[in-house]
Amino acid sequence: MSDWDPRPTRTMKRRRSSSGPKEISPKQPKASGLKTLIIDNGSYTIKAGYSTDTEPQNIPNCIMKAKSERKRLFVGKQIDECRDCSGLYFLLPCERGYITRWEVQKPVWDHVFSKNVCPIEENPVVVTQPLINFKSIQDCMDEIFFEEYEVQSLFRCNPADLAYLHYAKDNKLTKSDACLVVDTGFSFTHVVPYIRGCKFLRAIRRLNVGGKLLTNHLKDIISYRQYNVMEETYVINQVKEDTCYVCSDIKQELAEAAKPLKSNSIVKNYVLPDFNMIRRGFIQDPNKKEPQEESYQILRLNNERFVVPEILFHPSDIGMKSMGIAEAVVKSIMSSPKEHRQSLAKNIILVGGNCKFPGFKVRMYAELRSLLPDSWEVKLFQDENPITYPWKGGRALLRTHDFRSHLVTKKDYEELGSTITQERFNNFMLDDSLLEPEKEDKPKETYRYLRTLEPRVFGKNEIINSVSDIIKVDNEEQKDEGGSGEREDVNKIVEEGEQELNLHEGGRKQGRPMKNKGSEELLPTEEEEVENDLLQSSELFPFGNTSYL
Repeated sequence: MSDWDPRPTRTMKRRRSSSGPKEISPKQPKASGLKTLIIDNGSYTIKAGYSTDTEPQNIPNCIMKAKSERKRLFVGKQIDECRDCSGLYFLLPCERGYITRWEVQKPVWDHVFSKNVCPIEENPVVVTQPLINFKSIQDCMDEIFFEEYEVQSLFRCNPADLAYLHYAKDNKLTKSDACLVVDTGFSFTHVVPYIRGCKFLRAIRRLNVGGKLLTNHLKDIISYRQYNVMEETYVINQVKEDTCYVCSDIKQELAEAAKPLKSNSIVKNYVLPDFNMIRRGFIQDPNKKEPQEESYQILRLNNERFVVPEILFHPSDIGMKSMGIAEAVVKSIMSSPKEHRQSLAKNIILVGGNCKFPGFKVRMYAELRSLLPDSWEVKLFQDENPITYPWKGGRALLRTHDFRSHLVTKKDYEELGSTITQERFNNFMLDDSLLEPEKEDKPKETYRYLRTLEPRVFGKNEIINSVSDIIKVDNEEQKDEGGSGEREDVNKIVEEGEQELNLHEGGRKQGRPMKNKGSEELLPTEEEEVENDLLQSSELFPFGNTSYL
């Protein structure tokens, strides 16, 4: 019995089982073949669709209430059914890019996952979340998706991750190639560098500048100059999208805008919608006359067209203490390791709704070209539709070899709770161990006030007593050890210190010149007395005395 080996019989059984086609276990489908529901949950619009679709559906991420139909709330795409969109009241679920009002976000998701839009069924779900999301928000998202919608498997990531995967797949980037994603959307702008396939956290930059800020500023300008449009957010947002552009030279454009109307090429007349005959406004053609032109309500736009998008590059124009997008990109590149900086400048991806302004890419290139070294090569990439570009990167995510290992199933969530989601989702494309650790700086010496205070505040005798106490302790230790060579050196130092103090104080009391080591010192002047003043001492108060008094 001891010589019996079961391995031959097991191999025979495997051969017999594999010979019959009916007994073959079905192979698991590859991740790329999975029909997955991809949701790019933006602050302004939700891009939702299946991985088999070519384009996603753009659904407004808000609940709207109209003056004409006060009893009804319009959720998501239901705004198309509204007859009069003037004076719409918006309920937004996000504040500065983070979900803060779940009573608004939950009905919008119910609309997105309905049968008429994108039902979940039993498909895996990929949802995007803002960068550095709060743990409480992540826990609420997991609870809603697993317990309310009962999804079978879930994965959360950042929109910048999807944009990077899409760009890396199309351009066949290797791990040695670095890439930088500029995501400028409704609430904020993120600059995220990717080095060796992972986010480099120390170089990420965030700006609280987005499309919402531009729309509100345009409302202020138009309300001050022409009409009161403070309640027409929906219409003014369309005006911004149809007429605004990014100029290449702000001074030249301002000079052009100051010309008379006949010779001014910037002034445009925008026909406002009346929601009867005109559903969406349009720019009026000066050469074409229409029969209903007299009934049009026209909005004349001049320098507002380029001044409003200029906030993206110079937020200080409206009093914000923040840097512009181009400066944030340069600071992000310079905060990265030196060996990857040139590679980051070669692969810059522009995504988000603000990239759709005409001239944005040209202006961005001009700004970066002037701020980065001349020897570096600068390349910018912008898709035809930068809004849906991250969503299309979801299909590149499904083709990664380890996508299945990152999915969290409903069974995993019921057993381990939010710990498993935090571990898998937040560590995705995040590994600083691949980078070389920076050299540790030398420990900074702490500033000690006592050494500076002793000769000025305390008397000479107190200093000598304190020094003598130290010497006594030193002598006792040396007696125990049997050494006496260092004691003489210490006594010499103390005697020299006493002589210097006597010379310094004696010269000051007698009011006559002092001699010290062959050099004559004059009586203290007014400037020296100011220096001797404790309040004016830069040694005692290196950061100014106002903060201490």
